[in-house]
Amino acid sequence: MNNENYTNLYEQLNLFNKNIKISYKGPFDERILSSIGNYIEVILGNVEVNASRKLFKIFIELAQNIAYYSAEKKEIYASKEFGLGTMVISEYEKCFTFVTGNAVKNESIIELIEKCEFINTLDRESLRKYKREQRRINPGERGNAHIGLIQVALTSANPLDIEVSPIDDDTSYFSIAVKINK
Repeated sequence: MNNENYTNLYEQLNLFNKNIKISYKGPFDERILSSIGNYIEVILGNVEVNASRKLFKIFIELAQNIAYYSAEKKEIYASKEFGLGTMVISEYEKCFTFVTGNAVKNESIIELIEKCEFINTLDRESLRKYKREQRRINPGERGNAHIGLIQVALTSANPLDIEVSPIDDDTSYFSIAVKINK
């Protein structure tokens, strides 16, 4: 890579970073989640209370999805494995965006996409009804991250913006972006 490429990358990152409040890549274990949660409360101290609460609730749901369901794991302590992933919180004039991403087994990706697309078709009352229905289903039959995604859609009051990129024959990178209005 020559100096011109580094300069372009640096400029692109600076432009991208202007709105970033927090970004993290690594294992999503309890200690990290607690630290990030505390930091979110600090950086949101001067933000409208309603938006702050929503952002924190969404952080909990999406971070837990990575911790429990990421196809990429890392042993942290006491032989306990946690999911690896990324998260970025950005602030704009009228909203925040919360983006997470992690590896997902390809055998689960179609169902996950379909769940997100279905959730996006529902209005607020239908989401609540769907969530109640899902809670009545035996947890073993429910499927990964399903109630959490419903809760994210309810909390944000905006659609789930998803993207999938193949990694290899077995896994894909699944990212979800959620907008939280101020």
